[in-house]
Amino acid sequence: MKNFKNILVGIDFTPSCRNALREAVRRASLDGASVTGVHVMDEFLVHELRAALSTDEAGIRAEWQTRLRKFVDESDLGATQVAVEVRIGHPFAELVDACKSHGADLLVMGAKGSKGGEHRIGAIAAKCVRKAPVDVFVVREDAQGPFKHVVACVDFSENSAKAVQAALHLAGQDRADVDCLYVYQSALALSLDYGGYAPPLPVGPDEDALKIWQEDLDKFVAPLTRSTGGVKVRTLVKERVNIRETILEHVEETKADLVVLGTRGKTGLRELLIGTTAEKIVQHAPCSILAVKPDTIATGAE
Repeated sequence: MKNFKNILVGIDFTPSCRNALREAVRRASLDGASVTGVHVMDEFLVHELRAALSTDEAGIRAEWQTRLRKFVDESDLGATQVAVEVRIGHPFAELVDACKSHGADLLVMGAKGSKGGEHRIGAIAAKCVRKAPVDVFVVREDAQGPFKHVVACVDFSENSAKAVQAALHLAGQDRADVDCLYVYQSALALSLDYGGYAPPLPVGPDEDALKIWQEDLDKFVAPLTRSTGGVKVRTLVKERVNIRETILEHVEETKADLVVLGTRGKTGLRELLIGTTAEKIVQHAPCSILAVKPDTIATGAE
């Protein structure tokens, strides 16, 4: 994986996004990248401010540009210089446009949402994971310092190979360990998932199938780990019914602080990683997430 060159950070003035900003600056310092903090103002809010303050859009933008600059300067970022930009419009559409105009290759966002249960991320961050044209790093509010244990999700697709490479890149910088995890769904698991019909099958894991999948996983990962810079890498195959729950269980068991996954999986009868497995992992994982995008991805405002 190549180093990041241009990192964009979505800023909404919350503690969560401040932590995301710090992580973006840390990554930028390791990769020699530029960082731009972007705040998007809602058009309705701007309209109300214009009426209440008897000012124009340029004056409002200048005021919030000053506030954004102050927020960044007070975020304990060291010597790294962060450019700032205030935009007006729909947050997702403006962040996507900002990624394009700045040539960004990574969008960093805080995870905290205003609604939902434990670990639920904000609606805009979730939408960016699904549809932004660049890799999206969702940083948890309690993420502190270098990552220690990284889980890379594998489904043998080209994009999951990119996810493994990204995991190794970050782990090499942070001196973290990496688990490359593949969840195998047996015929029994598939039948249970499709309405409960199951032909007579032996109870318990299919040891022969697990052995074959482990060999395939080792072959898949081997060329990606030839130069790991001393990163400790494990390859793991687990047989389960539910892919998402298995990955989340592994994250909990290993106390992983970062999950790296591809947002487009291989096609087939089972789940595509976009919109199902990946999105649910992003929504429920107790740790930070790096969503790696395919080389070609369609975007849209909806």
